[in-house]
Amino acid sequence: MGDARNSAWCLAKKFTFPVRSIVTGALLGLVLALLVSSAAFAVTTTAVTTTAVTTTTTAPSLGQQEEQDAVDLTDRCLTCHAEKGIGVVDADGKAKDLYIAPQPYKDSAHGLLPCNACHTGFSHDPHQMVSNGEFFAQTANAACRNCHDDQFEMYKQSYHGELTRGGTVDGKGAPVCIDCHGTHAIQKVDSLEYKRSIPLVCGQCHGSRESTYLDTYHGKAVTLGREAAATCVDCHGDHSILPVGNPQSTLSSANILGTCQQCHPDATQGFTTFLVHVKPTSLKAPRIVFLVAFFYLSMIIVVFLFGGIHTLLYIYRGLKDGLYFKGGGH
Repeated sequence: MGDARNSAWCLAKKFTFPVRSIVTGALLGLVLALLVSSAAFAVTTTAVTTTAVTTTTTAPSLGQQEEQDAVDLTDRCLTCHAEKGIGVVDADGKAKDLYIAPQPYKDSAHGLLPCNACHTGFSHDPHQMVSNGEFFAQTANAACRNCHDDQFEMYKQSYHGELTRGGTVDGKGAPVCIDCHGTHAIQKVDSLEYKRSIPLVCGQCHGSRESTYLDTYHGKAVTLGREAAATCVDCHGDHSILPVGNPQSTLSSANILGTCQQCHPDATQGFTTFLVHVKPTSLKAPRIVFLVAFFYLSMIIVVFLFGGIHTLLYIYRGLKDGLYFKGGGH
């Protein structure tokens, strides 16, 4: 009995060291793989394809005959405009292609409307070439107002609307309807693509805000497909966006709690102190936020460095003592 016990003890001692080394290495490898996957996912979130944003008002419904007429008119327009290389116009010093991809337009929120519902003054017959892109911007605003008058009036009173009356911010002029909503590929508001596009559309002018939003729970939830997650317009408003300092703003001190309670009915005033557009590792971040982020990253580096060195020493000792190949041991 004593010999059997000694043999079992020696056998356990012989294999304990390599097994521990292998298990430790496997666990560290798994954690490293998770970190790499997280980093890859973070990069992917910034590469989501930008799609156009649409208004909450749907296009007017058409009768069967009107719908068929609209399709016929659109098809006539696309006889020329679906041809690549049809031509360009000058828009703010940039060449704007007159080519229209047929399928994205037909799948859009305006896909059942005839082209001249927006391009007023044009017919399906051959028409004179318009070389100035500003003409399209002006007619587009008027066309949008024809169907979306309520939203247009809110826009005029908003911060963006004020900029249209001659103001600029950081050298940029005011965004008009088509800058936010797009033109021929406007997404339907009940689609996930619409939700995902909002941060990217806003990021065209507010780039740093887009990246900090995507780092939050809301941003990650939208990227992963949760349609109920809040986007820029849920907090800041859409057509009636106002500066935070304006008492009428959805994020003013008087209104911010009510805005949060639309999704979080049990939220208290303390809930509103959550910092959204903050990059923790930036020196401009609040000191406590920066220190916590610095400590967190430092601990990750120290723990993995220690674990890596510890595993390498285990492997070295195993190779030196021949525990992996020769079955040696103490």
